[in-house]
Amino acid sequence: MRMVGLILCAILFPLLLLPNLNAQFLMAQQQWQGSVLPTRLTVGYSVRVADINRDQKPDLVIVDAKRVLWLENPIWSEHVIWATPEAKFDNVCCAAEDIDGDGDLDLAVGCDWQANNTASGGAIGWLEAPDDPRRPWTHHAITADEPTTHRMYWANLDGKGPRSLVVAPLKGRGSSAPGWDNVGVRLSRWKVPAEVSSGKKDVGWTSTTLAQSLPVMHNLQVVDFNRDGLDELLLASFRGVHLWLAGEGESKARLIQLGAGEQAGAAPALGASEIRIGQLSAGRHFLGTIEPWHGNQVVVYEQPTEVSVEQVLAGNGPLWTRRVLDRELQWGHAVACVNLDSDTEDELVIGVRDDAGSSRCGVRIYDCQPSGEWTRTLLNPGEVAVEDLAAADLDADGQAEIIAVGRATGNVVIYRRK
Repeated sequence: MRMVGLILCAILFPLLLLPNLNAQFLMAQQQWQGSVLPTRLTVGYSVRVADINRDQKPDLVIVDAKRVLWLENPIWSEHVIWATPEAKFDNVCCAAEDIDGDGDLDLAVGCDWQANNTASGGAIGWLEAPDDPRRPWTHHAITADEPTTHRMYWANLDGKGPRSLVVAPLKGRGSSAPGWDNVGVRLSRWKVPAEVSSGKKDVGWTSTTLAQSLPVMHNLQVVDFNRDGLDELLLASFRGVHLWLAGEGESKARLIQLGAGEQAGAAPALGASEIRIGQLSAGRHFLGTIEPWHGNQVVVYEQPTEVSVEQVLAGNGPLWTRRVLDRELQWGHAVACVNLDSDTEDELVIGVRDDAGSSRCGVRIYDCQPSGEWTRTLLNPGEVAVEDLAAADLDADGQAEIIAVGRATGNVVIYRRK
């Protein structure tokens, strides 16, 4: 018995000296509380944060399958902006901007969502806000022919005039199954006509092509990478992660590759599916992605310590260091980078859409430690089948909340730190 006791002590004593990682993870999970809002969704394709009623409180704008709605802060009462119950295909994306210059926020919208129709469809329009945004809004068409329109954002690309609408279809026009990689996506810029602010709301918009060499572009982010007041675009595609820069003077726009993406498989299991940029220590950045397209890997690309922002913009640096943080997921479908604690670095927030055996859907947080390793926290696994998410300080307490909208679960959940 004495020998058995000595053996047990030899085994257990070193374990007692190690941090109890399970307890740490449980404690981190218990620091968050999820609130499920009353709103029910068919497919919560997109959620955005914007002050719709101009009361200095951020509201939530959600693109549902057959309607666009906003939820009013702080009680999250539901207001339908636009309903399309007879539409054959779904609404899919939106982006808020004062399009007509009257002082309130309007919405650009993408609809007629047909993921596998690369020959037609893919409508773009905008919704004009009334004086009382709780009343129905007025839809104005821009085009009915931008196939697989999927993501849109407003950006100041050249410093000339108001911001332009940047639109990214999912697939290239005329691309075909099974890989959808035989034609690049037309990333386009749509300028608001000057006549819109003078009352001609249904005038045609003109577009230009920004890039057309990257196949299957699932997401992008508008970012002022070097803080010069002009925007660049981070693009996630089958070819990995690229930074798009506007040309200067006579020079043409450039694509600079930052991350390789998952390239071990064959299309359509390629590249990167989501993209957001975050801040690390010493002024370095990281890029958060899901890989491959609709994939099962949470990936970060860390800016090499020896590579400056100027070198990145010049295209002189190496590809950023790729690190796989998590493979225990299926169909990752949303990414945010936001500072959720008291340190100087951003955390990576990931949305998982589907269950994969014992690995449940939901929201996950990854936090870079002083050692350089990343820890993972699961927020109530299985509560929301995340189609999209956002992060913002909704209650002005100085801490960001996480807002997730579900597909299979059809819900809206706000996660707050306790």
